[in-house]
Amino acid sequence: MKRLLPLAATVLTLQVATPLQASSPGCGKDPKVLVQCPRNSGLLTLNVTSCRKIGNVVIEVRDANGRTLYREEGKAMTAELVRRLDRGTFPKGELTLLITARDLQLSERVVNE
Repeated sequence: MKRLLPLAATVLTLQVATPLQASSPGCGKDPKVLVQCPRNSGLLTLNVTSCRKIGNVVIEVRDANGRTLYREEGKAMTAELVRRLDRGTFPKGELTLLITARDLQLSERVVNE
């Protein structure tokens, strides 16, 4: 896991964008992604839940110019994936959270204030 130099703690305001693709053939339920960012916490929590194992997954955080600030690749061998990211490592401004897996491709805007 790559980490950037920590910056001052900031507050995130979430604005959910529509999923690019969210379908899981064969199980009848779409994967669910929950992003939580409580004001009293310095963490951004991602929770991906599916009806079958998630498999290969890529999590990216990009700034407004499209530069990748954080990237994680891995394999989830269960139907749930939870990640906690330190908000202090990201600069102020608009960020884009991209989650890509076998059954899911989601883009979500996050405003770091």
